[in-house]
Amino acid sequence: MGQTKSILEIVNELSSPFNEESNEFAVILAAGHGKRLKSEKSKMLHTILGIPTVERVFNACKKGVEGINTVIVVGIKAEDVMEYLGKREKTIYAYQQVQHGTGHAVQVALEGLNNIPDDAIVYILPGDMGLIDAETIKQFREDFLKSKADMIVLTGLYEGKPGDNYYGRIIRAKDNSRNVIRIMEHKDILALPDDKPYTVSYKGKEYSYTKEELINNNEYNSGVFAFKYGKLVEMIGELKSNNVQSEIYITDLIALFNEKGYTVAAASPEKNYVVMGFNTQEVLKKMNDIAREISENK
Repeated sequence: MGQTKSILEIVNELSSPFNEESNEFAVILAAGHGKRLKSEKSKMLHTILGIPTVERVFNACKKGVEGINTVIVVGIKAEDVMEYLGKREKTIYAYQQVQHGTGHAVQVALEGLNNIPDDAIVYILPGDMGLIDAETIKQFREDFLKSKADMIVLTGLYEGKPGDNYYGRIIRAKDNSRNVIRIMEHKDILALPDDKPYTVSYKGKEYSYTKEELINNNEYNSGVFAFKYGKLVEMIGELKSNNVQSEIYITDLIALFNEKGYTVAAASPEKNYVVMGFNTQEVLKKMNDIAREISENK
């Protein structure tokens, strides 16, 4: 690609028209860098068995949902990611110039879309989740349709020490419904006072959680979501950055949906490893080891 081209020119050049007959599209978040990787390469181009993680996520979506359209949000090292992926059918690129969080990335993705019906299904996936497969996407889609919810989150179960769990925790109602009422980021939990419980209102009831209880909660947010398009567009602009990192979190949509009276469901994959993402070379190596073992056992 010529050095004289701007990123937006490359975005336009490599984007392809959506399939208007499809009522489903995926937003793949591929704008992050991953500073803890200590690598000059884009986080999204780090490979599992020789295939970049962003391509693995892309392929899982394409195989999991027939005819699906795709938006790939690029940011840091945008040219490298786009140059690798190139022009693909039913795929457009969106450029997140400044990274203000996952919610902001989705806002950027939606800005370039037109004529999408309200009942369309939108899937949101991190570009580093290189072990996710078509079977998981297909099952997640079925879970969403069965739930008849307006939003669903894919959750994982953390198997290590609670203090090492940096994922956002799934907060469920302490009643028979066990409905998801919040996702709370790890850094925001650490910022809570030690001697005062965290309280949240849900459907007219007040629920209380100690800081220790939240830290020890091993059910976490995988970063994979599905929404009814109309509800997502309605609520995405309501997101605020009043948190420790001053970022716009997509996870805050759960609270907003609940406050509006919209329904939020949760589902877990059959295989916990499919929701692994990575921020370090050590975790990436572990993901490669898992992929190799799966490949050898086929």
